[in-house]
Amino acid sequence: MNVALVDHLACPRCGPPFGLVLLARDVRDRRVRTGEFGCPNCRDRFPVEGGFGDLRPPPRAGGGAGAGGGDAEAGRPGAGTAGGSDAAEKALRLAAALGVTSGPGLILVTDGHRDEAGPLARLVRGIEVVVVGWRGRGLAGEGVSAFVTGPRLPLRDGVARGAVAEGGSGGEGWWGECLRTVTPGGRIVITGATQEAREWVAKAGLATALDEGGVVAGGVAAGGGGARMGRWAGREPDRGP
Repeated sequence: MNVALVDHLACPRCGPPFGLVLLARDVRDRRVRTGEFGCPNCRDRFPVEGGFGDLRPPPRAGGGAGAGGGDAEAGRPGAGTAGGSDAAEKALRLAAALGVTSGPGLILVTDGHRDEAGPLARLVRGIEVVVVGWRGRGLAGEGVSAFVTGPRLPLRDGVARGAVAEGGSGGEGWWGECLRTVTPGGRIVITGATQEAREWVAKAGLATALDEGGVVAGGVAAGGGGARMGRWAGREPDRGP
């Protein structure tokens, strides 16, 4: 994980405005291979192993399906990797839908798009692509960070340049989290978009920048206007002793 992510992370348990501190044991080229993030408020700790962060709120019992989909077996390094040319072509389409041409900044992608993460990072210079979900394990590398989380993204509001999510029924909660974390002027791209996704884009007050081939891209108003759904609505954070 890129060490610069610590500036944007929020405690998965307490939420914004409680940030995390990094306790790194193995850092190479400003990327954390082994260590942990800690919350000075609730004092919980979140491990990083093999460059992959476990940013789930407690209780954390083993590995399995998490935010963004996937499972522990699918998360093995090298598992389910698509052909290079196909992934590069998909990454190019995602970059066009996102409208991000250069960094710095973060782009969030669910782990259903794990194969496009590396090509997307290489395509958009200076961008850090953050893969969310178990299938992001083994992807840590230049321009790519990965972690698993719960139903809430452990990120401060408005820190990402864009986000790529997947369509399907019942995705409003996750799309709302993407909206919370995307900066004004950024875009949320939903692939495999259903009518439900299109209706959500309209309800969220996003400007439709693209609706083609099952891909819908909604732009967040640059002035911060319009509806803002999916704000952090977790329980009141525990206070440390």
